[in-house]
Amino acid sequence: MKMKTYLKSIWFHYLGNKQDRTALFNVASLVINAVTGIGKLILGIYLLSGWFITNAVYYLILCVAKGQVLHKYTVTKRMDSPEERYRLELTVYKRGGLFLCLLGVSYSMVCLRMYLIGDAFIYEGNIVYIVSTVAFTKLVFAVYGTWANRHLHNPIISTLKMINFTDAMVSIVVTQATLLTMQGSPLALKTSSLFGMGCSVLFCLMGVWMMFHKKRKQARTQTNLLALNVNIEALRAGEGNFG
Repeated sequence: MKMKTYLKSIWFHYLGNKQDRTALFNVASLVINAVTGIGKLILGIYLLSGWFITNAVYYLILCVAKGQVLHKYTVTKRMDSPEERYRLELTVYKRGGLFLCLLGVSYSMVCLRMYLIGDAFIYEGNIVYIVSTVAFTKLVFAVYGTWANRHLHNPIISTLKMINFTDAMVSIVVTQATLLTMQGSPLALKTSSLFGMGCSVLFCLMGVWMMFHKKRKQARTQTNLLALNVNIEALRAGEGNFG
């Protein structure tokens, strides 16, 4: 009974908050992406493969983006002032838009190389099913995370959702290339690279939207905060006069 109570207290302390759960799951995703990026970089250098190296650059940028967002999340958790916290969250959101643009550019280089040179690593055997499962799992979690956290108006959590969506779409592109190649399609790499470049453009547009969309919301939020502070002061003054 004591153990059950202890585990329950641990759960509510670390995972009782939806935002904390989202951040924790993203830490696990960060570790996986970091291992993937470092592994591809090592293979690229060892095999002198430009495709592996360009892929590694994409994954390492993804890790840097997600890592700095998670770090800032822990920083905001320790801030007492709601106004200062929200200001930092908006800064992280806009910086996340910049990282999303970098991810779009870096992945477009991967796809452009695939289109022009036909240089890509195609998985074979049972690994194909593992890659497909991972890709669709990422997409399901990205969609579920967006839906489950739709009521959480936290710019940092929104940034993580955007990054996860980007990661999921890249995995889908890799899966498409692998499955089409298995079926013997002569245009497998061409169509997959074009689809990937289209996704890269979408990533960049999402990044630009993130960098500029929140400015108006920030102004409205600051106005609302000021109005709220004025109302609180008025209430306090009214209580003082009543006393």
